[in-house]
Amino acid sequence: MNPSTIQRQVGYVLLVTVLSLMVLGIVMLLSISGKLAAEGSGAIYGALQKQGAWMILGGIACAVVSRVDYHWFVRRSGWILAGAAFLLLLVFVPHLGKKVNGSWRWISVGGMTLQPSEVVKWALVLFTASWLGRYQRRLLWKGVLVPFAVTVGLVLVLVVSRDLGSAALLCTALTVLLFVAGTPKRYLLPVPLLGFGGLFAMALAMPERRARLLAFLHPEESKAGKGYQVYQALIALGSGGPTGLGLGNSRQKMYYLPEAPTDFIFPIVGEEMGLWVSLAVVLAFLVILLCGGWITLHAPDPTGVLLGAGLTSLMAVQAMVNLCVVTALLPNKGLPLPFISYGGSNLLFCFLCVGMLFNLQRQGVCEDPEPVETILPQGRGQGATVRI
Repeated sequence: MNPSTIQRQVGYVLLVTVLSLMVLGIVMLLSISGKLAAEGSGAIYGALQKQGAWMILGGIACAVVSRVDYHWFVRRSGWILAGAAFLLLLVFVPHLGKKVNGSWRWISVGGMTLQPSEVVKWALVLFTASWLGRYQRRLLWKGVLVPFAVTVGLVLVLVVSRDLGSAALLCTALTVLLFVAGTPKRYLLPVPLLGFGGLFAMALAMPERRARLLAFLHPEESKAGKGYQVYQALIALGSGGPTGLGLGNSRQKMYYLPEAPTDFIFPIVGEEMGLWVSLAVVLAFLVILLCGGWITLHAPDPTGVLLGAGLTSLMAVQAMVNLCVVTALLPNKGLPLPFISYGGSNLLFCFLCVGMLFNLQRQGVCEDPEPVETILPQGRGQGATVRI
C-alpha cells in the first residue's frame, strides 16, 4: 500500500473514530438524563439539545478550519491569541463572567456558556507553532523566551481564575512544542520544572485544591469529602463488570455521582456497558493519537509538524488525565473527556483540533516510491525486465 493511500485512509479512520466517540457521548448523555424523568421531558432533552447545538457549531468550525489553508491561521496567530486572551479576561467582568464552585472559568451570553480557556489552548498552540517555525534556527533566546513569556502570562490568568487543570495543559503544550522544535535541554528542562512545580505550589496554597491533593493521598479517609466523587466513580466501574448492567441501568448516576454527565462520564460508561466498551474507548483515543502522529509526520513544513504535534498531544493528554482521575490515579483536575463529556466549550476545542489535523492531512506530503527496474532470469541468455 503506497503512502498516499495510507494518508487518505488515516483521515477516514480519524473521522470515524471521532464520530463514534461523539455518538457514544450522546447516548450516555441521554441515559444519564433519564434520572430527570420525574421533572418532565423538557428536563431530559434540555442538555441534549444544548449539546446538539454545540455539535453543529463545532462541526461548522471544524469544516472551516479544515478547508482554509492553515498558513492563513498561522499568519494571523498573534491576533487569534490576542482575541482568545481577551475572552479569558472577560470571565472577571461582573454580570458577564460566571463563577461556579469557586472558579471564574465561564462567560455567559444569551443563555449560552463559554469557557474561554478551551479557545486559549488552541490559540496558544497555533501561535507557538508559528513562532517556533519562524525562529527554528534561533532557539536560544528570542525563539524560546517569547513563547515562554506568553504562556506564563496566560497561566497566571488561569491561576487567578482557579483553573489549574487548563494551566497545566498549557505548560504541557509548550513543553511538547519546544521538544519537537529541537530546543536544547538546558532551555527545555526548566519549562516543565518551573511550570508544574509552580502550579503544585499554588495548589497547596489554595484550600480547595489542597483538599483535593489530600483526598488523592488518603482516599479512604476522605471518601465522604473531596474524595467522594472518585470513590463513587470506582464503585461504578467495579459494578459494571465485563459486560455492564445494561444501557440506562446505572445506579451511580442517580445522584450518587454528582458530575456524571461531565468530568465523570467514563465510570457510567463502564457501569452500563462494561469493561469491553471501556477498553474500546481507551483504544479509540489511542487511534486518535496514532492518526495525529501520522498526519504530523507527513506535514508539509516545520510549522505544520509543530502544529500537529501540539494539537494531538493536547487531546491525548486531556483524555489520559481524565481517565487517570476517574480511576484514582491522579488528583481531580476538572478536565472533561474529549468528544464524550457534556460541555460545549471543550467540544468546540476538540473540533478545532480535529479540523486542523484534517487540514494538515489534506496538504500532507506522501511521495510514492519510484519504480525500480530489475532483470529476472528466465533461462540461458534471456531475462525479463520488470518495474517494481
